[in-house]
Amino acid sequence: MKTAALVLNLSAAMLASASWACTPPPPVAAPALPAGLDGRLPVTYPDKDPNYPYKPPITNGSCPAQVERYGQTGQPPSLTDGETDRVYGNSNPTAPTWDAGKVYNTGDLVSLDGAIYKAKWWTQNEKPGQAWGAWEIQAAQSGPQLWSASKAYQGSEQAVFNGRLYQARWWTQNNPPDQAGSPWEDKGAAPTLRQRPPQFSSRIEQQADQTLRVSVNAGSYIYPISFAYIATASCTAQLETRNQRPPEMVPPSIERWEVRIDGKVVASQSGPQMMYVPAPMPPAPPVIPRNADGSCSVAAGTVVAQFNSSAGGVLQGYATIAPSQAAGNYVSVWLCNGDICRPSTLLAKYKFGQNVWP
Repeated sequence: MKTAALVLNLSAAMLASASWACTPPPPVAAPALPAGLDGRLPVTYPDKDPNYPYKPPITNGSCPAQVERYGQTGQPPSLTDGETDRVYGNSNPTAPTWDAGKVYNTGDLVSLDGAIYKAKWWTQNEKPGQAWGAWEIQAAQSGPQLWSASKAYQGSEQAVFNGRLYQARWWTQNNPPDQAGSPWEDKGAAPTLRQRPPQFSSRIEQQADQTLRVSVNAGSYIYPISFAYIATASCTAQLETRNQRPPEMVPPSIERWEVRIDGKVVASQSGPQMMYVPAPMPPAPPVIPRNADGSCSVAAGTVVAQFNSSAGGVLQGYATIAPSQAAGNYVSVWLCNGDICRPSTLLAKYKFGQNVWP
């Protein structure tokens, strides 16, 4: 009797073990990377489906383990300056990335967030882009730069303003070049100034019909501003802006952005474009009371009311790729000025909807 019970228990254990036995599917071989620059990009994968992991029912031959699954979206980040330089090799160099621990001398060039800066004097551990700091933003690595109200120009120095090239006749500062009687001489159309676009984020979503929706965000340039109503000599209130846009909030110039699938451009648009944040309307100007003799109750130049608001916007772009154009294995997003570009990583599109096996 004991022997029969032992055999029965052993058989049950073996049967249970068999029901739990499984063989995970063999890993899917990754498709070949595209040729050209796209094939040099780091590969990233889609976002995980938030409805997983889950434990599938235990049936004969299935694996009673948690299974993760890739969803239908991916967010390939843009490459850094150093990563982009490695992709291009020596064919598209930029200034070296700013290093907080490095000592920089007058005239040294660095890049940070897609902008190029030149040191105005010796500096260390001072981040470029700060107002009145040691760094001066450059429109390109060499040649005339965009005119700056804070910079002092010597005679014969050149600057670019509103698409025109100007040359200083003598020392000048804070004199817009296009004003009548300014110390600037118009030298004609400005040369094209190009620099690498800034770092950006992107999102790629695959619809049920295989359409791809792609969005790109090249940064927020929203900053606080303040306004004031100032009493005039005629006893009225005049609106005045009391602060200026910070230098780090000047949006970069970006000529176009592209979506590539397996190295082929399937969408190309200008921008990204600035999506402006609607600022609230200022309140009606206050009525300034007069004295009994008709004179104004406050002196001209007195602040009689003030309020805060915001300005600027977000650099964004959107594209829809039809199923006939969306077929392929790898997707990348590129921001470009001429042939100077910054790519994203290479998103493994073929992984959309697939299980993630350990």
